[in-house]
Amino acid sequence: MTIHAGSAATSNASSSTSELVSVLDPEAPAGPEVALTVTVVICVYTERRWPQIVRAVRSVLAQDVPAAQVVVVVDHNPALLERVRATFPELTIVPSTGPRGLSAARNTGLAQASGEIVAFLDDDAEAEPDWLARLLPHYRDERVLAVGGHAVPAWEETRPRWLPAEFDWVVGCSFTGQPTEVAPVRNVIGCNMSFRRSVLDRTAGFDPALGRVGRTPVGCEETELCIRIRQLEPDGVVLYEPAARVRHRVTVDRTTWRYFRQRCFSEGRSKAVVARLVGSDAGLATERTYTRRTLPAGVRRGLRQVRGGDRAGLLRSGAIVAGLLVTAAGYVSAQALRASQAVGGPAPRRPAGPVPVRVLTVELAEGLPDVPDTGGPDGSRYGGAQVLVRLHGQPLGLVDVALPAGGLTAPALGAAIRARLCAGIDEHLRHDGLPPLDPLDSAAAEKTGPTGATTSAGEGGVVGADASCRLQPAVQPAPFVSVVVPTCGRTPRFAATLDSLAALDYPRYEIVVVDNAPQVADTARIVAERATGDPRLRRTSEPRPGVAHARNRGLAEARGEIVAFADDDVIVDRGWLRNLVNGFTDDDVAGVTGQVLARELDTPSQIWLEQYGGYGKGCQRRRFERARFATLYEGGARRVDLPAPTLYPYLPGSYGSGANMAFRTDALRQLGGFDPRLRSGEDIDVLLRTVLAGHALTYEPGAIVWHTHRRELRALRRTMYRYGVGLGAVLTKCLATDPTARRELLGRLPRGVAYALRSGSEKNGRKQEGYPASLTALELCGLALGPAYYAAAAARSGRSRT
Repeated sequence: MTIHAGSAATSNASSSTSELVSVLDPEAPAGPEVALTVTVVICVYTERRWPQIVRAVRSVLAQDVPAAQVVVVVDHNPALLERVRATFPELTIVPSTGPRGLSAARNTGLAQASGEIVAFLDDDAEAEPDWLARLLPHYRDERVLAVGGHAVPAWEETRPRWLPAEFDWVVGCSFTGQPTEVAPVRNVIGCNMSFRRSVLDRTAGFDPALGRVGRTPVGCEETELCIRIRQLEPDGVVLYEPAARVRHRVTVDRTTWRYFRQRCFSEGRSKAVVARLVGSDAGLATERTYTRRTLPAGVRRGLRQVRGGDRAGLLRSGAIVAGLLVTAAGYVSAQALRASQAVGGPAPRRPAGPVPVRVLTVELAEGLPDVPDTGGPDGSRYGGAQVLVRLHGQPLGLVDVALPAGGLTAPALGAAIRARLCAGIDEHLRHDGLPPLDPLDSAAAEKTGPTGATTSAGEGGVVGADASCRLQPAVQPAPFVSVVVPTCGRTPRFAATLDSLAALDYPRYEIVVVDNAPQVADTARIVAERATGDPRLRRTSEPRPGVAHARNRGLAEARGEIVAFADDDVIVDRGWLRNLVNGFTDDDVAGVTGQVLARELDTPSQIWLEQYGGYGKGCQRRRFERARFATLYEGGARRVDLPAPTLYPYLPGSYGSGANMAFRTDALRQLGGFDPRLRSGEDIDVLLRTVLAGHALTYEPGAIVWHTHRRELRALRRTMYRYGVGLGAVLTKCLATDPTARRELLGRLPRGVAYALRSGSEKNGRKQEGYPASLTALELCGLALGPAYYAAAAARSGRSRT
C-alpha cells in the first residue's frame, strides 16, 4: 500500500500534518489477513432531521462490506429515541449518557461498540456503498490509527456563488487544500471518520469541552482527538482516503453570511481551546500552512476569475479574507476571555475603567503652570495629564504624567518634560539659531505663575522667546485654499468648528460647508448666521448620503489650488492651515496630513480610543513615498530614510486621518476623489492611492485639530467596528483593482494577520491592561467583513452603470 504525502489543510476537516510522517512502505509488515469488524456510530438529536436520519442509517445498512454493528445515539430527546427504536428495532439504539453535545454522544456510542474499528457518520450524511470497503483495508497496517474520508456537499438548493471551496469546511465538507490521494494527515473530518477502538479506549474518546451542542456551530473535537492519539502513539498514522466518500447535506440556513460568520468565529474559539489543551504548535501548525499557502492561492484565483468575467470571484476572494479574519477574531476573543479569568478561583470583578486624564498645552517660551488634579467629570479628580509641549509654536511631543493628590507642581512638570523631550528641545533651538541650554531647571520653573496660569518669557519663561522664530513663515506667495467641511447637521460642535476656522491666521482661504442632510435645517441656519459677516463662508448641498459623496461635492466646488478637509466636530488650531500649506515642500508632495489630538479624556471610552492609537501620529514630521518613508528634520530641510515596515506601504492608517488633511486640488481630482463605494475608510483609501500612484505625502504635526472623542462605550464599539470594516474594504479594493498591490499584499497576508493580532505589535502596543477585548474583537470582525461590504458595494455600483 503506497501512501502519498498530501498538501496543507485546516479546521475540523482532514488536514496534512505539519511534520509529515514517513511515507508508508509498500513492503511494510501488515497485520493478519483476517477481516476486521466495524461498528458504525450515528449520533442524532432532533426530529427535524428525520428524513436525513433515515437516509443515513439506510446508507450504512446498504454497504458492500456490512458493518458488524450499527449504533444510533440519541442526544437527550426521549421522543426521538422511541421513534428510532420503533423504526430500526434491529439496531443498537441508546440515549446519550453524558452532557448534551456531539462529543458526549459519540463517547456513548464508543462505549457500546463491539467492533475493532469504530466509524462515525453524521446524521445528515449518506455513505456511498463502498464507504467501509474503502476505509477498512488501511487498518491492515498496524501503524494506522485512524482513517477519514471525503465529504461531498449535497446542497439543499444551489451552492452560494460567494462561498469559496477553501471554506467548504464551514458546512462540514471537504475543501480545496486537502490531499487528492491517500495521504497522512493531522486530523480527519468529523462526518466521515474511523478509529481503532483500542486507541479510543486508551484516550477516553472525545473531549466534551469541544463539539457541537444542538445547532451551535462549534467543533474541533476530532482535531483535538487526533492530536492526542498521535501523542499517545508517536509512530502511528492518521490517514485521509479521498475515495471513501459520503454526501453531506447542506441546508439553506447554512448557506448564509450569518452562518458563515458564526461558524468561522466559533471555529476560532474552538481552536483556542485546542491550543490550550494540546499546545499551540500541535494545535495550529496546519492552520499556519493553510493560511500561508491555500488561502492566498484562493484569493488570487478569485481575482483572476473577476478578470475573466466572473464577478462572483471578487465575492469569493472577499469571503476568504473575511473567513480568515473572523476565525482569527474568535481565537483572540477566546484567548482574551481565558486571560481575564482567575485560574482556580472566581472571575475578578470587572474594573471600572481608567481614571480621567487632564488635557493641556504648554508653551515652553512662556513658562510652565502647576497642574491641578481637581475639576474632573462629575466632581472627580484627574489621575493623570496629557501635555502637548510646544516651543515657539511648534509641537515637540505629548508627555503623559501621573497626577498625585493635590496636583503636579510646575517644577515637577518641568522635570518630566526635560526627561522626555530635552533632545527635541535642543534640536529645535539649534534650528532657530539659538544656543542649546538647560531649559527646564528648577529655578526657572519655580518662577512660574499660580496654578493653571502661565507667565511671560521674561517672568519665568524657560526658553528664550525670540519672536522671529515663534511661528514658521507661511509659504510665499500664499496659495488660495478651499477648506471643505462635510456635515449632517447633527453635531452640537459644528458652530464651534466654523468659529475656529474663521479665526485662522492664514491670509487667503474659503470655507465650503457641504450639507449632506439638506432636509435638516440647522446647517443652513448656522452657516447663514456666520456668512453674513464673513464672505469666505459658503454652503452647498449633497443629497446623496455618505461622507465620500460630500467630500467629492466639496472637491468639485473648491476654487483653491489646495483643498483641505476638516470634520464638523473638531476645533482647529489657529496655525492649522498655515502649517498644512507649509507641508507642500515640493512639487512631488500631493497631500499633507496633520495631527488630531483629543480635546478631552474624561471617560474610559475616550481614553481607550487613545490607547488604540487615537488619531494623532506623533510630533515628528514624516514623508511617505511608494518605496520608502523618512523622518524630516530642520523644518523639512533634512530627511533620514527609515527601514520600511514589513507591511509598508499598505498601512494607510499611519498616513493620517480624514479629519485633518489637504491635497493639491488638481492631483486629487486626477485620482478620482473619494470612492463612494466605501462607506467607511474612504479617507485612508485616498491617502493610500496617493502614495501608490507615485506621489508623496507628508505628515505635518504642527497642523493641529482638536477632536472630541465619543464619550459612550456603545459609540466607541460602533467606531471600532467601522474602522475594521473600512480597512478591510480598502485592502480588498487594492487586491481587486491593482495587480502590483495584489502580488505584494497576498505575500504579506500572514504577516498582516500577525500584525493585527499580536499584542506586542506597533498597532496594539499602546493598549494597556483593562483595554476591553470586545473592542479588539469588534475591530477584527469589521476587518473580516470589510471585503464583503466592498464586494457588495462594487456589485451594486456595477449594476447601476449597466
